[in-house]
Amino acid sequence: MDGMEAPAGIVKRLLLGAAWAPIGVLVAHSVGAHYFGHEPVVDPIMHFAGGAAAAFFVRRSCDLGRGWLGSPTPFAADLLSFGLACTIALFWEFGEQLSDLYLGTRAHTSVGGTLGDLRLGVLGAGLYLLLARLGARLRR
Repeated sequence: MDGMEAPAGIVKRLLLGAAWAPIGVLVAHSVGAHYFGHEPVVDPIMHFAGGAAAAFFVRRSCDLGRGWLGSPTPFAADLLSFGLACTIALFWEFGEQLSDLYLGTRAHTSVGGTLGDLRLGVLGAGLYLLLARLGARLRR
């Protein structure tokens, strides 16, 4: 394979090196909602953390998947991470709405709440990427 790592190897590295963050947010959301309820605290915190975790996952995947994913510059990897984290937040909200429509859940109670969830995901992604960029500069 021209010296490239096998697909199973890259999947393992992505699971161990990047996927732990979004999986952790899902577990924390489930546990927090069970003990404290979704609103008014757990759900907003988890949407913010989910945006940060999604950006972390994509950003780390760019680093861990070099060769498979090309070699984007750090700025391009940040832009890709932000865009995909926002896309993930959007499709998460679509999933919640579909769950409400077809499974009888009550994840969405208002348009304002949905937009707030999206805003928190975007803010989480942006803040993570900003802090990661600042941290990288300080380490240099």
